[in-house]
Amino acid sequence: MMRFLLCLCVTALFAAKAMAHPHVWVDSQYRVKVDQPSITTLEATWSLDLFTSTSLIAEYDVDGDGELKGQEKLDIIDVLKSFDKYGFFIKMKQDGAELVPKDVRVIDVRIRDQMLWIRLSIQLPKAVNLETSTLSVAFGDDELYFAMEPLEEGLVRLSGALAEICTPVEREATETSVAVWVDLTCKP
Repeated sequence: MMRFLLCLCVTALFAAKAMAHPHVWVDSQYRVKVDQPSITTLEATWSLDLFTSTSLIAEYDVDGDGELKGQEKLDIIDVLKSFDKYGFFIKMKQDGAELVPKDVRVIDVRIRDQMLWIRLSIQLPKAVNLETSTLSVAFGDDELYFAMEPLEEGLVRLSGALAEICTPVEREATETSVAVWVDLTCKP
């Protein structure tokens, strides 16, 4: 019954068009591994606010051990898949043209410091060569029920052999739903 009520509440958040302020705050970050100039995949990390995390942990950490494992993890991942219809709030552009990921999957959900952390795998529709193109990334919920803010360390975290020559540049967003855009290039 509790699971039904939670799903009903999440559905109501998305369906209620009259609400004008966020109900869930998400600290978010893209993680880009650049071992070569062309990338086809990247990851994203979300940390849900304490209130939302506490509610979801109470519902899905059935044994109350502070970890999500086995069926608990599978159940919460199944619920998080519902964000697919909202594109997981991913905003991307290649050289200014909208870029829609080919596939986005929830690959992990963990509890850390009483917060729910979600890891997403993002597959691009085609390889993006960062030496010749600019990949712009942001998060934003156009319905404004989720406030998607960058993690304190920034919206983009680079790793890999070419991370030193790649430049993530923050720029102000013009969209109400987006906190900040980051343009990423790797010029030798």
